[in-house]
Amino acid sequence: MLSREMHHDRFWTSPVAFVGSLCVHALLALLIVSNLNSCGQTGDFGTTEVYREVGITYDSPAEETSEESTEVTEQKPEKTELPVLPQSLSDVPQAEMTPLPEIPANALIGPGPAESLLPSSSEMAAISQQLPPPTDTKSGIPSTTKFFDIATRGRVLIYVIDCSGSMNRNNSFRHAKAELSASLERLDGSHKFHIIFYNDHVFEFLDRNGKPDVQWATAGNLARGRSFISEMDNSEGTAHLPALIKALSYSPEVIFFLTDAAEPAMTAKQLDEVRRVNKGQAAIHCIEFGIQPTDLKLPNFLQKLSSENGGTYRYRDTNEFR
Repeated sequence: MLSREMHHDRFWTSPVAFVGSLCVHALLALLIVSNLNSCGQTGDFGTTEVYREVGITYDSPAEETSEESTEVTEQKPEKTELPVLPQSLSDVPQAEMTPLPEIPANALIGPGPAESLLPSSSEMAAISQQLPPPTDTKSGIPSTTKFFDIATRGRVLIYVIDCSGSMNRNNSFRHAKAELSASLERLDGSHKFHIIFYNDHVFEFLDRNGKPDVQWATAGNLARGRSFISEMDNSEGTAHLPALIKALSYSPEVIFFLTDAAEPAMTAKQLDEVRRVNKGQAAIHCIEFGIQPTDLKLPNFLQKLSSENGGTYRYRDTNEFR
């Protein structure tokens, strides 16, 4: 029994058994390798199956739009031939037009009135003399008026006119009233005015309520002022101071003071009274009517009255009024 086992062990350990085992294992290895899948390489065993790479893709609208826009841009527009234009307007045929019927022109239609409606040159000259002077834009105070060639500025003006009996000489009073009416015509609506006539008494221009006061230079007030002037007459004596003090009570900016009475003269005390009441507020312009030539005129109280109150003095020879 022991010898049989020993014989069996020697068989498996012999070279023949070893070579046989090696051949069997080599055959098994060849079978296993031939059945394995390759990665697409070519070898001694032939070409294996090719595997594809797998991934996830997303359909993008932007790519579709891009493809559509690409297709649009690739389309070339067809060339359009432009018509040949004429080189000048004279080459263009002119269509015949039916002439419009003539319409008679209306004399009142246009940029201005008809020539027959315009004032004549003489009328324009008369109108220009009645217009007020222009406004002084630098000072803001309007150029008011002038009275016997004395031009002044201010908004509130008072005319103080002597209506004594002596004003009859050489038509002095009539000439004074005419100049006063002309001075009123130069005022406009931005001014106020008042009129005072005096002899031994004081006569004032009244407003619509029958009260003496300064009034706006409206068309209605100026018309009533001219009527007041035309109704006045001259008589009696002369009292200067009451009329001047009355005028200063209205706080004017300008006083035109006209008289022919160098006598009776105002005293130094009366002149001081006027200066005290005025306080330099009003410019008092003095106009003297005399019967002597200007070169023979002697100084009197009117020159002092005007110089002490910021005014101007004028002398008029009434012999020139005849």
